[in-house]
Amino acid sequence: MRLLHVLAETGYSGGEVQLRLLIEHFARAGHDNHVLLAPGAKFAATARELGVPVHEAPLRRWWRPDLWWKLRATYRRVQPDVLHFACGRALILGGLAAIGTKTKRFTIRRIDYPVRPGLLGGFRYTQLCDHTIAICDAITQRLLAGGVRPERITRVYDGLDPAPWTGLQAGRAAARARLGVPPAAQVISCAGVLRPRKGQHVLIDAFAQIANDFPAAILFLAGGGSEHERLRTQAKRLGLSGRVFLPGPVKPVFDVYAASDLFVMPSFHEGLCNACLEASFAGLPQVVSDAGGNGEIVVDGKTGAVVPKGNAHALAAAMARYLGNPAMAAVHGEAGRVRSLAMFTADRLGPEVEAVVQRLLRP
Repeated sequence: MRLLHVLAETGYSGGEVQLRLLIEHFARAGHDNHVLLAPGAKFAATARELGVPVHEAPLRRWWRPDLWWKLRATYRRVQPDVLHFACGRALILGGLAAIGTKTKRFTIRRIDYPVRPGLLGGFRYTQLCDHTIAICDAITQRLLAGGVRPERITRVYDGLDPAPWTGLQAGRAAARARLGVPPAAQVISCAGVLRPRKGQHVLIDAFAQIANDFPAAILFLAGGGSEHERLRTQAKRLGLSGRVFLPGPVKPVFDVYAASDLFVMPSFHEGLCNACLEASFAGLPQVVSDAGGNGEIVVDGKTGAVVPKGNAHALAAAMARYLGNPAMAAVHGEAGRVRSLAMFTADRLGPEVEAVVQRLLRP
């Protein structure tokens, strides 16, 4: 089987991590992979590292007159058995270019934005591909609401290799020293791009509500993005400049989890958050919003707390419960680790996606 993975995104985040895992699985299974990328895509380096042929088309420039013939030319040259549209833009552009071909097509929906009728909504899932994989149940419900029939949707959870995240807490002191975090601090962390939809501004407001009750607590917001200066200004306005750390992207990110006592993800929209999976494999208790698949990773009251998105008061109360009860935090963190090992590992992801693809290819 030959697969052509079409990706229009040029950055590198959770979706690209999952794409790499899928390509690695299909290669181990003896299948042939190609990728079609926009110029400047960071995933090109990953593809070349994996020995995967890279093709290019101006996928960020839908108005370019050469886009359509470059897409069709790539399809003819590669002659894939299956087209995998790895992001929403790839589905629209790549799917339109594939109209009239007999190639089987699937996509993976990764975030819980509403799916509305029309070309930019349900149409692309009903007309431009044969099947959609939803990475959590919350996304399945969005697709159903957008008019996609149940038999055209399969839920497959994302997965990660747990090994790099296991046992990180043993290196807590060294990680804190590298990050410049006080050795005796209670560290609340959040790792992710700094964008409004990630809700870090709500987290800072929530931290302000409990900061006086927990004088050793600090907030560590790892990641870069458009909200960096706004969040720094917010922390300063609330008198928390010395207790809210905004270091930008942290590499290796393992140190963030090793240094932490509690992980928080206050998103407004989410898929199956890779950072939450990483935190669970690291054995951290989590406080998350009820956006997307957050509540499918975290079981409220057993592995962490799930609170209404945008509710700073509920977020603060949940964080205070864990900061005030380290024993409960440890029990819930271990329970989350065990649960994620059973549900969210990379060795399960690839075979489940391949099973969907093989069903599409059956006569």
